[in-house]
Amino acid sequence: MLTIANQYYTLSVDPDHGAKISSLKFRPKDLELLVTSPQISRSLMKDKWPMDFTLADSYGFDEMFPTIDIDDCTVLPWGPVRFPDHGDVWSLPWVCSQSDDMIYSEVIGTSFPYKLQRTVTCKNSGIRLDYVLTNLCATSVSVIWAAHMLFVLCEGTHIELPDELSSFINAYDGGIFGDYGKLIRKQDSLFGRHEKFDMHSGLCGKWYTAQKLRQGWVKVVHPKEKVSTIISFSPQEVPYLGVWINEGGWNDQHALGIEPAKAAMDSPSKARQFGMEHILKGYSTETWSLSISSSCIA
Repeated sequence: MLTIANQYYTLSVDPDHGAKISSLKFRPKDLELLVTSPQISRSLMKDKWPMDFTLADSYGFDEMFPTIDIDDCTVLPWGPVRFPDHGDVWSLPWVCSQSDDMIYSEVIGTSFPYKLQRTVTCKNSGIRLDYVLTNLCATSVSVIWAAHMLFVLCEGTHIELPDELSSFINAYDGGIFGDYGKLIRKQDSLFGRHEKFDMHSGLCGKWYTAQKLRQGWVKVVHPKEKVSTIISFSPQEVPYLGVWINEGGWNDQHALGIEPAKAAMDSPSKARQFGMEHILKGYSTETWSLSISSSCIA
């Protein structure tokens, strides 16, 4: 485990487990922001690959690439490839190095030739994550990258979003929001459930922004703990936002998944179906960044 810290944050990365950010603590309140868990997945990882994410892993902050849901890629010249559950990189060991305030991590993909690099820097103003993704083959590939941050969900937890958000698309069939693909608008009775949560519902659900964002941010508010956390990103680089809401409906867990994403609806093929696709061009390199900043509130 690699750990960096300053007077405001302590952050830990597990190189052997997908460079997972396994802990992010806001030190002024001694508050763990992320869902944590016993290390149950290490023995599972040695037995099988690709792994089922839902059986092995549900805590911390993972990188999702090149998909979230299992999906088939048919454009590669050597034949069709199945992208595994929640992608390649969350279950692979990464090569990592550390300095006083920075952890650098990189991994080579398995579904097709690519390299994903991430630099996490711990600043007094917050956590900054800088990414570099390189396609090492000539073929352009439809992909999803998403940050998979599982924040603690407790009584009173809610999120704040840009005013531009007037509709969203349901990405989880049969949960809080009903049928998969359902468009929910501001005037609909379910609309407020995308940002205010019920700890006792026993339900879960997921939504994505229905259009590309013009403002790239979301705020997670914990009023009882008097802490708010802003996750910000460039909407030109990361145009969609997904939010996973688990009110005890999956695995008896209470968690809030904040998922800035390059494409939506949890798989490249579904993103294509909804006109929300992202193409990683052959031999191309893409860069983007995220920031996470917590503060005390009255």
